Amino acid sequence: MSSEVETIVHTNKTDEVDSLRFTTRAGGAYIPPHRMRQMQQSIKDTSSEAYQRITWEALKKSINGLINKVNTSNIKMIIPELFAENLVRGRGLYCRSIMKAQTASLPFTPVYAAVTAVVNTKLPAVGALLLSRLVVQFRRAFRRNDK
Repeated sequence: MSSEVETIVHTNKTDEVDSLRFTTRAGGAYIPPHRMRQMQQSIKDTSSEAYQRITWEALKKSINGLINKVNTSNIKMIIPELFAENLVRGRGLYCRSIMKAQTASLPFTPVYAAVTAVVNTKLPAVGALLLSRLVVQFRRAFRRNDK
């Protein structure tokens, strides 16, 4: 009897691990949007790891999409959408996304600076985090003599 219970518990744990693996981008599996919505609706416990992981990935995708979409003509429309996201929780995601986007496209640097200036007026903790990350990045590059 106890071996049957152990195998059932073991298979349930492996199913949870597999479901977590497939809910992340790191898992490498593409999940269609309708399937992702079904998975989100099926998880009732908002404190579970799977739910937290799904919401984190959704926040990450949303912030990255908004940052990649911003330009001089639509900055007024993007900023309210950005504030609609949970920037307090996703401040690290925002900083990483801004830094990567600026590195990838140098002509948009003033646009990213303007977005960050507006975000900094409402949420100074986000601006402070971005500043500290940029200082750390600069110090590393300076030590390496990276030009």
